[in-house]
Amino acid sequence: ADKGNVIGKPQILKLRTNASSDSVAVYKYFAVVASGVNNYANDGHYSSTGSSAIFLLDLSKPAGDAWTVNSNYFKISFQTPLSTVASGMVGFTARLGAADAVSAIYAGELQGNLWKLDFTQATAGAADWNLAKLSYFKDGSNPLPMYISKDSAGNRQPIVMEPALVYGANRSIIVSFGTGKFLELSDNVTSGALQQSVYAILDNNSTTLDMPTGAASAIAGRGRLIPGVVSGDTVAVGAFTWGRSLVDSDPSGVRSGWYFDFGAAGERQISNFAVEFGQLVFGSVIPAVNSCDNGNGNLYIVNVATGDATSQKSTVGILGEPFVTQVGSSTTTVTDTTGLRTETARYQVILQGSGGLAAPPPLSQVWTSVWGRLSWREISNYQQLRHN
Repeated sequence: ADKGNVIGKPQILKLRTNASSDSVAVYKYFAVVASGVNNYANDGHYSSTGSSAIFLLDLSKPAGDAWTVNSNYFKISFQTPLSTVASGMVGFTARLGAADAVSAIYAGELQGNLWKLDFTQATAGAADWNLAKLSYFKDGSNPLPMYISKDSAGNRQPIVMEPALVYGANRSIIVSFGTGKFLELSDNVTSGALQQSVYAILDNNSTTLDMPTGAASAIAGRGRLIPGVVSGDTVAVGAFTWGRSLVDSDPSGVRSGWYFDFGAAGERQISNFAVEFGQLVFGSVIPAVNSCDNGNGNLYIVNVATGDATSQKSTVGILGEPFVTQVGSSTTTVTDTTGLRTETARYQVILQGSGGLAAPPPLSQVWTSVWGRLSWREISNYQQLRHN
């Protein structure tokens, strides 16, 4: 009953099913799928709460066996939603750890909740696959979302896309996403549409809450982030230091991430981000003003570390996720005295929209990254440790 119209992308994922204390790990593959939308619509078999959920379906179930909860399928139910805002969950992103098994899942909801589920906390294996155990952030025993996306007036902003994950400093993860939906008749407007935004939030692997007493999320809100300013075809974010800010507009310059509000009326984000060389590449949606119009949107290329961005108008109507492909071979410099080298590659961004495809020359990008040995140490008894 908690499953609605599934419009997101199911994923086949490997999970550890037995207790972490067991000497030999047991893994299984599951079809993992978000509950979708409209699970509360009264069709004779519907959710009484409208709560979002993530389902894990055991792919080893024999064809003739019935589906049985907590046996060959599992359901992670989220909090009871607000009755004043549409609820649902469309997409999620998994982070893999040991043996390429799921270590964490990041998922957004139509009510703006961004969740982090930590499967390394499931010490009893599949028996711990519930929100109370898996939620990375808690206020006492109460599970908390990592962040709740709200505009400057406090309106909740829906998250439809799968969050994008980029490695940050000190083994942190920068979780990026845009807000907005394009599902209902009421969404097909520009004038009077609610403000939507793009966010990058720091997950520094700390369970510390920076919220004031009684706040509903681990990171309290926009005041903990640095805003970007949209001017024409650029987005500028001021200088800041990545960290977990404990006060709004922290005078030390520490911020828990950045955000910017879309500049055009009705602009929103519904498709996923492409991530290349520390850049977020995505296309926004601006609905058509009449039935003869293909709609519009903007292509954004954002430096995830700084938040600074450039954009350009779509030439192919409403945009989906851009296709980014490398052109030719990359070049790499020789290793310098610190063990680092620089790789440079050229990428072509191809727009995919309601009016077709386009790959105009301005969308050819040259990006560089620095990589190599960061440090080293000798482990003289490595083989002994490995065998143990």
